[in-house]
Amino acid sequence: MIVVIESHNAHEYLDLMDEMFRLRARVFRDRLGWDVQVVDGKERDKYDDITPVYIICTDERAREVKGSLRLLPTTGPTVLADNFFDTVPDGVHLSAPTIWECTRFCLDDRLLIEEHRDELLSVSGALIAGLGEVAIRAGIESIVGNFDAAMLRIYRRIGCEVEVLGSTMRYGRPVYLGLFPISEPILRNVKTRLRDAQLVSATPYTRASA
Repeated sequence: MIVVIESHNAHEYLDLMDEMFRLRARVFRDRLGWDVQVVDGKERDKYDDITPVYIICTDERAREVKGSLRLLPTTGPTVLADNFFDTVPDGVHLSAPTIWECTRFCLDDRLLIEEHRDELLSVSGALIAGLGEVAIRAGIESIVGNFDAAMLRIYRRIGCEVEVLGSTMRYGRPVYLGLFPISEPILRNVKTRLRDAQLVSATPYTRASA
């Protein structure tokens, strides 16, 4: 199930958000070794204090977090502008009401085990489809985000269209900047590809809130 958390309904999902922040700590600090702030086992940063939109993939009871991502408008503070500015090519302007940033895309570590690879793709696809539905309803035309080579392969396998704009080697391995166009045909392609691969449950795109 996909749960969309915004400022108006965040109070209803405090426990789920805590689980999301704990997952982020396990992924970004423990597994990837990023220099992130973790307090009481939860990873949060200043961007979590400016009412982002969270998209969380959960079990059917909305208790277990399988993966999550965070969305912010590029007209305000962004991780890209503050931390990954060297991935933006000269002369490229990525701040507009119709462009939003996706950050903290992460998946439960258990999905990285070989026998869970199908579920990894299913959860990734459900998150991307949920993002697409939210974006279309909000009039968002493009998503920008930074990612590594492994995520680029996942995006392309599940049918995402992504234009790689730039990259940096500042972290010892390539970190890319991508521009993801949003449209109904692309969203349909993602859903169709996942269905064809039999990686989608009966109702993976159910939104828990409007």
